[in-house]
Amino acid sequence: MKNILKLFILSTILTLSSCEEFLDKTPLDDVSETAFYSTPSDLQAAVNGFYNDLPGWAATSVGFNILPDMYSDIGVAQEPSSRISGLSYTVPTSASASVWSFDEVRETNWLIDHLDQASGDETLINQYSGEAYFFRAYYYFELLKRYGDLPIFPEYFDNTDEEYVYAARSPRNEVADFIISDLDTAISLMQSFPDVATSRISKEVALLMKARVALYEGTWEKYHSGTDFGVSGYDGSEFLQIAADASEDLIDSGVFSLHSDYKSLFNQVGYSGNSEVLLSRDYNSIVLGINNVLQQSWPNRCGYTKFAVDSYLCTDGDPISVSSLYQGNTDLSTIEINRDPRLAATIMVPGDLVEIKSDGTEVYWENPNFSSTDTGLTGYESEKYRNVSFDGNYDDFTEDTSRIIMRYGEALLIFAEAKAELGTITQGDLDKSINLLRARVNMPNITLGAITVDPNWPNYGYSLSSILYEVRRERTVELMAEGFRADDLYRWRAHTLFDNDQPRGAYLNDGIVGVELDASNVTLDEDGFILPFASTGIYNFDESKAYLQPIPLDELVLNPNLTQNPGW
Repeated sequence: MKNILKLFILSTILTLSSCEEFLDKTPLDDVSETAFYSTPSDLQAAVNGFYNDLPGWAATSVGFNILPDMYSDIGVAQEPSSRISGLSYTVPTSASASVWSFDEVRETNWLIDHLDQASGDETLINQYSGEAYFFRAYYYFELLKRYGDLPIFPEYFDNTDEEYVYAARSPRNEVADFIISDLDTAISLMQSFPDVATSRISKEVALLMKARVALYEGTWEKYHSGTDFGVSGYDGSEFLQIAADASEDLIDSGVFSLHSDYKSLFNQVGYSGNSEVLLSRDYNSIVLGINNVLQQSWPNRCGYTKFAVDSYLCTDGDPISVSSLYQGNTDLSTIEINRDPRLAATIMVPGDLVEIKSDGTEVYWENPNFSSTDTGLTGYESEKYRNVSFDGNYDDFTEDTSRIIMRYGEALLIFAEAKAELGTITQGDLDKSINLLRARVNMPNITLGAITVDPNWPNYGYSLSSILYEVRRERTVELMAEGFRADDLYRWRAHTLFDNDQPRGAYLNDGIVGVELDASNVTLDEDGFILPFASTGIYNFDESKAYLQPIPLDELVLNPNLTQNPGW
């Protein structure tokens, strides 16, 4: 559903994706203002269209929906990420070939500049006004992650205002300050859950977004310090403190709590009443006529990597490198034994339930599908997000599995990471954050001063404290396939993890893949593990430039005050 703003003025909207086009377009303020924004309902209709830009399942008519994080080191899709792998990653010549666009920022600015026209229920006006500020922050954060320094546009402007048309880029920390200021405004205006449903932005959603932004910028500045991507004179500690405080405010509010069962959290149709979900996106393909097929074509042309699977601890709380409980990784039928239960909730192994048919018949998974090069990929197919119940509306699996956008578990992880990065984390901090996540799946607590050294801790290119290694591990397994991994790699400056290497999948033997394997579709490394991208060679991430995306060449010509990102 598009909002009034997008329905009536989209054809005249100004775009900074091309200054040449910008100068030829009709200003938004030529549109009559009196017909819009006079009531709370008008504001609601105006902000509704922005919800379409939140993360969701990709609409597809062929039955494949590649899961989040499948273009990183923990998951792979049909092709490797061009940015991470270094393959075919070049400077675009025009904005149309990139995501350098301020269209959405300008739309939110237009709305924000007209909020004071509305009269009526003040609570509702404040709610929808807060949502407008939230979305401007959201759009800016997406641009910050891609490009770093950005021009800041705090208000709507027309094509005669050269101060904005030819604006220079502000330092990324100032952009982050601007984003957080918008989120503070949103927090001050919006209502709390449950007065706001999980399908709508609430005060708590804005608070979690504030923590997310601050953690990203704080760790970026810390780990990119002294490089061309850092901020001179800043170490990120200010933002890390903001992240710790914002996430703790959400925790201490008591509004949300962890859902009782990790596995069932991700395969629900609707999240009304779920204690953990702050914000979600629902689907109804029959009513809306949208083919959001998530479940029908597993493994959805994607799979987890060996690194992802090896990250899960054993049930004694020790890593697989030292635990006597570890059963090895050469047989899928035993790989989940004595392991963190989140692994069993994430990957498929023989005997896992695939489908409950309409007559009650149960179908079980036997082995990965390697019938063609774009199916099995790694052999580690996803259990996460599977809804096995037959849906009579589709005569198959449901197409309406909801997508979680924000959940309380992330707040716990942000709090622990921010405090650990600051060097101020206590046992009490762990007990109110990460240890709650572990308790949900019956895993042992983390105890400061008693963390088992893992000889195979990930090589980030630098050393960390024991608690930071484990906090990062916890984030990796708890948020597996939820869309955070690539951003984490960039903000941690973690290219050493994957550069000059390539992802691996499961160990190949008859016990894993069964006798019907078409082995011609699988390439193995020297140890017998699947190489899904053997034909592309090793990854060649260029740390001198690939941490940020390049600004299109025509933008640099049209606006001489813009500068290119490092290395490009």
